[in-house]
Amino acid sequence: MTVEFEECIKDSPRFRATIDEVETDVVEIEAKLDKLVKLCSGMIEAGKAYITTNKHFVSGVRDLSQQCKKDEMISECLDKFGDSLQEMINYHMILFDQAQRSVRQQLHNFVKDDVRKFKETKKQFDKVREDMEISLVKNAQAPRHKPHEVEEATGTLTITRKCFRHLALDYVLQINVLQAKKKFEILDAMLSFMHAQYTFFQQGYSLLHELDPYMKKLATELDQLVIDSAVEKREMEHKHAMIQQRTLLQVSTHTYFF
Repeated sequence: MTVEFEECIKDSPRFRATIDEVETDVVEIEAKLDKLVKLCSGMIEAGKAYITTNKHFVSGVRDLSQQCKKDEMISECLDKFGDSLQEMINYHMILFDQAQRSVRQQLHNFVKDDVRKFKETKKQFDKVREDMEISLVKNAQAPRHKPHEVEEATGTLTITRKCFRHLALDYVLQINVLQAKKKFEILDAMLSFMHAQYTFFQQGYSLLHELDPYMKKLATELDQLVIDSAVEKREMEHKHAMIQQRTLLQVSTHTYFF
């Protein structure tokens, strides 16, 4: 919402209504931005905890890889997947860093600097407007049979009105600048964050896309491993049955001779 400079000079009802609307909007926007900044902080802290836990998991994968060095298939798999998971952790760190800079810091600075400056100007504006209203009352109540008091009241009103108009122009400028900057800061912060999200998922996709041939190869080898294991199991069960049968025959023969 843009406030017209001409209206502020006249201090019209329209101007006052617009100012009240803008001031209410600023208070509500400040509350919403503060809430968003706090939510972003919580998201970043949760993300850091997730990253720390993920690092421990990757460390466990690498420890297991060292333990399985004699089995090349297991060791290779754990090394590749461990490296990929570490890359994903790096991508997460970049994403949360971008959230820190684009959302939390940028919007926090906007509230801390620009909104605070607006509120300080508002206090000055309210004070001068109150002074002008008091001057208007005094001027209206000045006894007409006392020219000196009338002249003094009129002079005070003239000075106060000039001061009000000067500060009103500054206040309107501050409002319009704030409104324009609010639009830019919010849109720029969210756009930067969504670019970071896009980059994060694109990097993750590229990483896993490169890993995909190995994963498919490993899946084929695992399928064959299952088949080979089943065959080996049947062979061992058959050998076990044959040995058990032979043992029973030997025991039976030994018993017969006795």
